[in-house]
Amino acid sequence: MDITDCSYVRKPNLAKIVEDYERLEHHPKYSLKQVLLSRRFHLYKHRFGNAQYKQTLLHPTLPQPKELFICGSCKKEEGRPSEKYRTRRKGHRFIITADTQFGILMDGFAMKSPNWCQEIEISRKCVEKINAMTGDKRPLFVRVCGDLVDTESSFSGAIASWKKVMSGWERNLVFDQQVRDFKRVWANLDPDIALVCLCGNHDVGNRPTKESISHWTSAFGDDYLSFWANGSFNICLNSCLFSNPNGAQELFDEQFAWMEEQLKYATENNATHIFVCGHFPWFLKHEDEADDELVSYSAAPPGWGPPGSRFEDGYFTIPLAQRKPVMELFKKYNVTACFSGHFHQNVVTEVSH
Repeated sequence: MDITDCSYVRKPNLAKIVEDYERLEHHPKYSLKQVLLSRRFHLYKHRFGNAQYKQTLLHPTLPQPKELFICGSCKKEEGRPSEKYRTRRKGHRFIITADTQFGILMDGFAMKSPNWCQEIEISRKCVEKINAMTGDKRPLFVRVCGDLVDTESSFSGAIASWKKVMSGWERNLVFDQQVRDFKRVWANLDPDIALVCLCGNHDVGNRPTKESISHWTSAFGDDYLSFWANGSFNICLNSCLFSNPNGAQELFDEQFAWMEEQLKYATENNATHIFVCGHFPWFLKHEDEADDELVSYSAAPPGWGPPGSRFEDGYFTIPLAQRKPVMELFKKYNVTACFSGHFHQNVVTEVSH
């Protein structure tokens, strides 16, 4: 099997996307009044970059304690109690989803122009179902654990075939349109339900860089953050940097130090639970599994390379060198659970204590 073979792929025609992009560049500027009265302003008011800010979650239904992002010493909250305290005695619900990956189903299929209609419809139905939840089933928040879209521009060497025949600027155009469509669909989540978006390797690359992360954060806000919800503490990571920190070592070091501070803070403030989430699973079978230990494979999605293409399961996990110090911290601070995506399969694994 030759995964570099792309002779069977027909390059998508990007003329319409280019035309739309150029038209946007010359679009007349809106007045402040027009912006404030627009539907998009109200849909995005507490979403994306307006919510994921200063390394925490800013959402009216989940008020955060001031020390998380302002003064560093406030204990008494103004108005209603913050989510630092457990006020819902029956508990609370949240939803974990991942790999919405707008564009994944078009890989390998010849099209007159790129489209991700099926992925849009899947997400639209998901949002509709969440909005219909009532009573104890209604979630406080939804987390999308990475790979929101499919076409981060550095994926020129990906198995996904149609990316191989596109230039970087073309992939950037597709990526930006996929981001706009993702935001348009998920902004329709009911306003009382908070939304947290995390980046995956298809959002910032298999070897993320300062530039690729900045491209993502300009659309979605902070790539890592923490917040309280009903007395539990949630730490949301850019785990792509744990998978491969080589392209942005300084950013990895900053995030690692921040993560340790957050774990300590949550413990000192008596969090009922500490939950950690990111895109990459830390491991699949056990916490000490070596990088070459997994000998199993998972089939690639249809169109991702010639028939029979597959991934080594070791591709999906965090390398042991980056995983081990994190596992030690998670044990030290009694992390309850970690949530991730990337594997496109459901797996539950426990660590030793």
